[in-house]
Amino acid sequence: ICAASLAAVAATTRSAPPPAAPPGAGVTVLVYHEVVTDNRVEGATAITAAHFAEQMELLADDGFVTVGIPDLVRHMRGEATLPAKAVVLTFEDGWRSVLNATPVLDRHKFKASFWIITGNGIGGNYLDWSDIERLAAEPRYEIYSHTVSHPWDPRNNLVTWVQGAAKEDGKRDALNELAESKRVLEQRLGRPVPYLAWPSGWYDDTLIGLAKEAGYSALLTTEPGLNRRGDDVLRIHRTIVD
Repeated sequence: ICAASLAAVAATTRSAPPPAAPPGAGVTVLVYHEVVTDNRVEGATAITAAHFAEQMELLADDGFVTVGIPDLVRHMRGEATLPAKAVVLTFEDGWRSVLNATPVLDRHKFKASFWIITGNGIGGNYLDWSDIERLAAEPRYEIYSHTVSHPWDPRNNLVTWVQGAAKEDGKRDALNELAESKRVLEQRLGRPVPYLAWPSGWYDDTLIGLAKEAGYSALLTTEPGLNRRGDDVLRIHRTIVD
């Protein structure tokens, strides 16, 4: 009798939808990079597969619900309501090692997005196009843009291009980084790619304008903080897991 009662309670719990977030609640977007199985030191751009699995277990045990970027954008625009314990998982740069994360994500049926560098971020230590296409075929996974070459040098990046002495040339080159990565991903995947994550999180108002010109409707930063209804979808906050 006890076992039957517990089973009935468990079935009811599983079928009940998660409670909606209260007004003003914020959503955290987490940033991961490499998920490694070697002896690399963990930090802002690497976590061991074992620790990643532990973190996902904690989220699952505490009742967190993963949501996709479109869900977050609609929530911020006031067009949808997310669960009270909504969280967004993002994987930056398209490292091949993120394939160590997918079995864990699959086990928990977690959603996640992968941000691809379409030029020098394909093959080798990065995902091949065949890997990216397989990820894109999974309904829980999303593929979005992280530019063509991910300029990351503090003295030579998208921001310095558009603020430097040759501003017009810099704007042209920056626009190409944004538009070409979007075009390639859309051509490869056969679907719209409306979202961009800034390389190293560096951007300014000029770059936001260029991203809009390239056709992006939401932009992700690496500025920590929560994302609430009414916040700017062109400045989505994210927290790097360090």
